Amino acid sequence: MLFLLGSSKRQSRIRLKESISAGVEVYPFQELTAKRVELINCFGISMEDLLPAWRRYKNNFWDSLEFWVLPPAVQNFISDHSLVLSPILGLISINSPLPYAPLSWDDECNGKSLKDWWKEDLRRISKDLFKGKTVISLLGSKEEKILSFESVSKLVRFEFYKKGQKVKNPQRHRAYALRYIAEKRLPLEDFHKINFYDYQVKEIKEEEKTIRIIFEGAGAYI
Repeated sequence: MLFLLGSSKRQSRIRLKESISAGVEVYPFQELTAKRVELINCFGISMEDLLPAWRRYKNNFWDSLEFWVLPPAVQNFISDHSLVLSPILGLISINSPLPYAPLSWDDECNGKSLKDWWKEDLRRISKDLFKGKTVISLLGSKEEKILSFESVSKLVRFEFYKKGQKVKNPQRHRAYALRYIAEKRLPLEDFHKINFYDYQVKEIKEEEKTIRIIFEGAGAYI
């Protein structure tokens, strides 16, 4: 089981008492090193005062996940079963040290968007990496298009409805679903048990390799 977590243009600028500095050799997928260095130089990004991805990213998903308050066992489960997309570094782990670089996939280096910058390499890597795995995508459609899912065993997506209307920005909902899975150590066959606030699984639809987990809530909280 592998969870895919998205990036965030909104980022924290806090400085830790013990600052983290790192070279590009600390990141997974070393075959991406040359492109990482090129982007770091292109945008003049400082590799000092780094923060782990879970602390650097600040959108609704990451703020709702509240990784820093989770019990160590839950943190470890998420760390061991997830990868994170990064416009500046490509594909990283949740604990990878990130520089402050508030970039989106539409930002450009040398006339090429970061989405196009990474697409060929990340599709190649993901095709090998996802082979035979159950992949749970917590990504938006734009980030999904950077990857290849053709080799997965199962691709799981979550859909959320509030009072019958599809939730347009489900980042917080995805975070709460991930927390529930990690806290309960749910296998795929028990995903029907996921619930948070007033959201519960209403229906599960499977078509070939794709599984849609459909949640319904009254919207009393989110």
